[in-house]
Amino acid sequence: MSDQRGRFIDTMSGSDALLWAIGRDPVLRPTVVAVMDLDGAPGWADLQARMAMLVDVVPRLRSRAVASPMGRPRFVTDDHFDLDFHLRRIGLPAEATFRQVLDLAQVMAAKGFDPELPPWEAVLIEGVDGERAALVIKLHHALVDGVGGIAVLMHLLDRVRHPSPESAPAPERMPQRAPVGLLQRLPTTGQIIGSVVHAARHPIGQLELVMSTAASAARLLAPAGKPISPLMTDRCFKRGFEVIDLAPEALRRAASATGGTLNDVFVAAVVRGLTLYHQRHGVSVDRLRALMPVNVRADNDPEGGNHFVPARFVLPAPSDAGECVREVRRITASWKHAPGLAISDALAIGLDTLPDPVVTAMWGSMLKGGDFCVTNIPGPPFETYLAGARVERMYAFAPPSGAAVNVSLVTSADRACIGIVVDRAAIPDSPELAACIAEGFEEIVHLAHDPTPDRQPS
Repeated sequence: MSDQRGRFIDTMSGSDALLWAIGRDPVLRPTVVAVMDLDGAPGWADLQARMAMLVDVVPRLRSRAVASPMGRPRFVTDDHFDLDFHLRRIGLPAEATFRQVLDLAQVMAAKGFDPELPPWEAVLIEGVDGERAALVIKLHHALVDGVGGIAVLMHLLDRVRHPSPESAPAPERMPQRAPVGLLQRLPTTGQIIGSVVHAARHPIGQLELVMSTAASAARLLAPAGKPISPLMTDRCFKRGFEVIDLAPEALRRAASATGGTLNDVFVAAVVRGLTLYHQRHGVSVDRLRALMPVNVRADNDPEGGNHFVPARFVLPAPSDAGECVREVRRITASWKHAPGLAISDALAIGLDTLPDPVVTAMWGSMLKGGDFCVTNIPGPPFETYLAGARVERMYAFAPPSGAAVNVSLVTSADRACIGIVVDRAAIPDSPELAACIAEGFEEIVHLAHDPTPDRQPS
């Protein structure tokens, strides 16, 4: 909608407003960073033009967050919007590597946003490993979620390196796919409310649904107390970034061999990696608390905004990789049809009627007891190019959200890119953690070569 001055106005959803409110706590700061590794430097003028086009296509990117005394905050057009405040270009010194890109990106992630500006920025980094480059994009989670973020990025990208103006296709809309294996079709909030009304009239037949809804909603909102891990206990706002690269086909073969999904083997690999990390430090752990966003985005939902629900569950940490996959599959399957997920945005709207400090304290009590987060984001299943440069790797660095670490998987045409964000108070040795998680993936991938895989029926 627009006001009398023609300015774009977009009231935040309950989930958007909740993410905006908890950002006042530096530990919970919901900053998302995307890093694209490029085979060369894109044309600067072309990149500027594409970013200018993007802020027109996605009006939230040229809008400030403005408090509303009578309701949720709104995104309102910044009358003084200047792209130069959000897009900049730097060069690295000779002999710089991709590690320097990650070092810069992790510092960006630790810093908050200027409340007077639209909450995003992008930096083109040239001189990476000689002639290579990288684009780092930082944004506030209230703007968009992971799946929507990939859809937004597609407006910047081409299918060929140098498309002609006549043949260049319109930006493709990414399918609004959920993390594989997690989400089936959920009932809408209206359907849930209607079922409750029906239950009042027919209590015996509908009692099970009402009890199930209440139980799953309680699981969503219950305070977590403290982390289960006796090792990863401290929290701060400083971040550390690490990456791992895999072939997506190797993960798919492991999923097929174990009768699971790609998401099952991804989460199991992270659990095994964290278990190994504890063992390297002489600490035993038999279970860990996980936070996983469940995508509830529909195909007709706008690209901006948030359409996910945080599902929390405790996962066993067995020493056998095959058993780990089975346990992950068993427990995450219990969330597939959880009716409490469908009323999450209504719950968020209820929370945003409370003062921000109260909301932040409540949300912190739910999140700071988490051990790790996992995020599975489907990327473009084809090669992409940015202003003449090939996108060779695309990483997402999602916020730990009060946990010790967030591990994000972005799958594309020929690469499974894993971005690891650690809370540096919880995990001061992030390279060691990354090595352990890489070993966890090796264990899981090896299941595809086991002559007698421990397969469970679908």
